[in-house]
Amino acid sequence: MGLKRTIYVFFVLLPSFINYYFDRKKFMQDHDVSRYYDKMRAHAKKMVDSFIKLGPAFIKLGQLLSVRADVLPQPYMDEFYRLQDQVPQSPFDRIEKELNEEYGDYRKVFDSFEQKAVNAASLGEVHEAVYKGRPVVVKILRPNVKEIIDEDVETIRKLLPFASLIFGSVFKTTLETVLEQFYETVQDEMDYKKEAENMKLLKKYLENYDYIMVPELIEEVSTKRVIVMERLNGIKITDVEKIDKAGFDRRALAYRISRVYLGMVLRMEIFHADPHPGNLSVSSDGKIIIYDYGMVGSMSKELRDRMIWLYMSLAERNPSEIREALIEIGALDPFVNSYVIEKGIEMALNEMQGFKVSEADVRMLMYVANRVIYRFPFRLPKDLVLYLRMGLLLDSVCRTLDPDFNFLNILPNLMREEGLFREYYIFRAKRLYERISKYIDVSLRLPPLMQEYYQIQIGKEREKSGSRGIAAGFVLGVIVAAVVFFLFHL
Repeated sequence: MGLKRTIYVFFVLLPSFINYYFDRKKFMQDHDVSRYYDKMRAHAKKMVDSFIKLGPAFIKLGQLLSVRADVLPQPYMDEFYRLQDQVPQSPFDRIEKELNEEYGDYRKVFDSFEQKAVNAASLGEVHEAVYKGRPVVVKILRPNVKEIIDEDVETIRKLLPFASLIFGSVFKTTLETVLEQFYETVQDEMDYKKEAENMKLLKKYLENYDYIMVPELIEEVSTKRVIVMERLNGIKITDVEKIDKAGFDRRALAYRISRVYLGMVLRMEIFHADPHPGNLSVSSDGKIIIYDYGMVGSMSKELRDRMIWLYMSLAERNPSEIREALIEIGALDPFVNSYVIEKGIEMALNEMQGFKVSEADVRMLMYVANRVIYRFPFRLPKDLVLYLRMGLLLDSVCRTLDPDFNFLNILPNLMREEGLFREYYIFRAKRLYERISKYIDVSLRLPPLMQEYYQIQIGKEREKSGSRGIAAGFVLGVIVAAVVFFLFHL
């Protein structure tokens, strides 16, 4: 089965990867992307269709690739970003089998159970049910999905040497890193015990946001393969007609969503990393409901501090500080051309503020960037992969709610309301202290080093003086000997 699957995957993906090879080459060499953007986007759509055809592992992998600028050219990223985790539901007799394996007879556990799924994704599907008279939703892992994922990951590993032959060993190493990150992430998503812990932790963290709702976990009937939670109904976050009809302020909703996700990223141990429209809704009293806690991200305290620095630099619109923060975060190679990066950041900031960027400047920057940045690309630390995907999904949701949404404009207020200015100044004070300590250490070590240097120099001078004395003595001795010889042989 393994060899047969590998051959099948190879021939399904082959046409797309031939197109990708030439598109990537063209993208690296030509600075005028607009001339062939549509054609590349069409090629990317065919690749996405192939990923969907190949099943859950490739769908999930494609979602993570959507933020990998070091792998995909921009037109491909734009298309992969649209890759939604929606697939047909499994036959219910197979779902029944899974439920009975967990509960013995699931009909004795639930008062009622809807056979039609309300949501079917690549890894699991969601059904409505009633438990002890309480409306709940039941999320069930798809039958044999673990085996399918494992087999397809092994298939991809077998095909990676072909990438090395075509694109080189560096590109193959990047793909291997992407694959390992993907496999680790998807393993976490398939462990519903871990999702239950995520849900409880974030419910506790988000208690301070009175406009956020997290479903309550029904722990006694949740297992590693089935998770049961209270049913919270609401209007889908992107259904603007229903939101308007209900009389809710869409601009305020976009602001609140931005604030809570900023707070999660910069203040909490974990953050909800999958805010696509299917996972957010608005309750009847205007609160934002967050569903599905399988995909979460986390950052160390050190990384969160540096992210605060990045956000503050964005709020201050300071390109050089933004570049330094990106380097400290590990997202940017410290040896990359600083002019190109800062100029690109400056132009992006101007565009976000509504200032028109000249076409000549864009062409110039793209010409340099495609030759410098793409060859020495933005690095993507593991901790930032889910963060970037979360940011893209969130921005899309907010722009749907509020077409004039501009994250940069509201960022200073968000930082202030989340109390992050204090965190920022503490961080900068620590950095200043570290730098001063380093300078003091160097200055204290300098006098002994200078003394040692002078001693070495004096020693060398003495050696030279000694050598000169020996040479002079030798010459004098020769002269005296010659004189004595001359006198005795007259």
